[in-house]
Amino acid sequence: MTDATQGAPDQAPPVCPRHPDRVSYVRCQRCNRPTCPQCQVAAPVGVLCVDCVRAAEKSAGGARARAAARAGSGRATNVLIGMNVAFYLYGALTGVAAWQTTFGLAPDLGVTEPWRWVTSAFVHAGLLHIGLNMLMLYQFGRQLEMVLGTARFVILYVVSMLGGSLAVVLLAHGYVVHIGASGAIFGLFAAYGVLLYSRKLPWQSLAVTAGIWLVAGFIIPGISWEGHVGGAIAGAATMAVILTLDKAKRRS
Repeated sequence: MTDATQGAPDQAPPVCPRHPDRVSYVRCQRCNRPTCPQCQVAAPVGVLCVDCVRAAEKSAGGARARAAARAGSGRATNVLIGMNVAFYLYGALTGVAAWQTTFGLAPDLGVTEPWRWVTSAFVHAGLLHIGLNMLMLYQFGRQLEMVLGTARFVILYVVSMLGGSLAVVLLAHGYVVHIGASGAIFGLFAAYGVLLYSRKLPWQSLAVTAGIWLVAGFIIPGISWEGHVGGAIAGAATMAVILTLDKAKRRS
């Protein structure tokens, strides 16, 4: 699946008050201020900023806040970025054209060589392609991993990746090779939007950004709109299931 990145929203994006140079669509559940990955502490429901966590530690001993902070460290996001970069360097050394043909996903080959459903998500066409995808993975992946915890974030990413590949196999045609991590990243976009909506936080800017790039896939040649659509559907559905299970667990 080809590249995806964040476009300019209709209004100025929210920034972290502690780091004004960093855009963040995640808000602290207590004070409602935007909080960047460095300032986030995962809570049982949503995210707290470090200032609110410190206040909670003073008033309640901080045991619950410290346990929540260990839920997700961003390590899985960093590992995924490292895997993509390492595989890209491997492709550059062995020959990009052959690399893309060997590991990319074509609809017909996806049936007879199912490993391509995974390998194609680590193949990129060039430095700009992988650079944009990894930037989006870093920005949205770390924030979602902080909220969900490492295990559930990895599940979300893998399901989104496979959802994008499934859509390519079902909707695309012929032996055109589809590559890139943007199917999985569109899954993160959609999951993030579902999370924001469920927490009654501003989600419109994110929806506009994702919508622009989704539409671009239908207009600009070479962009795998099938992978984007499949990844987004899988990511949104996975996040909905996660939130439903969390809600049922709190009621029990």
